[in-house]
Amino acid sequence: MLVILQGRLKSTRLPCKGFFTFFGQTILERMCDIANEIDFADKVVFATGDIPENYLAKSLVESKGVEFYAGSEENVLERFCDVIRSHPSDYVVRITCDNYLVQPELIEDLYRLVRDNDADYGHISPLSHYCGEIVRSKLLVENLDGGTASGMALEHVTWDIRNSAESKIVALPVGYKSLNHADSLTLDTVDDFLKMKYLEQNRPDLVTVRCLKALETLCETDLIFTKS
Repeated sequence: MLVILQGRLKSTRLPCKGFFTFFGQTILERMCDIANEIDFADKVVFATGDIPENYLAKSLVESKGVEFYAGSEENVLERFCDVIRSHPSDYVVRITCDNYLVQPELIEDLYRLVRDNDADYGHISPLSHYCGEIVRSKLLVENLDGGTASGMALEHVTWDIRNSAESKIVALPVGYKSLNHADSLTLDTVDDFLKMKYLEQNRPDLVTVRCLKALETLCETDLIFTKS
């Protein structure tokens, strides 16, 4: 199974967030550790755009044993297909590097579900930030090469496949493993950054990559979920 970490440094809303730290480790380093921890991962690639700024991440991800690939900055689907052609695999896991609390155990469970059902696409319903997406690799390539990929697919990669009536889709439920996947944490805005730093100061049990039990105890009434 191929794992692709999707990220870039020149984010509009929160630039250079991959170099922010969580428990003294950059987000990019943590994401590499998460990907490397997945039992079924045969290859892990960090796929980013080919603008000069993104190359600042190259030595960091390579120090974690993760391959660095720079492709189209705007066409993310093309970027993924380039990596798939270099590393053929039946399935690819898409993980965005905003999601610093992705759980390897959830991806492993999802992969078993996808594999055992010979599915085209799998996720946790709704699209959980605690888990990645798993998609049949050849469908991404066919979507791009066929010239039918939508603008949403070029940006969000799996869009056309997960919204196609022809795709065989499987999903783990919204409450899977006692987590609230509808309100899962990510790192996309300044408020998200403040939530992350709150967790760092108050939840030392989240320091390890496999912290599923700790995530189960996060409460919706906790400060990190307070809406402004």
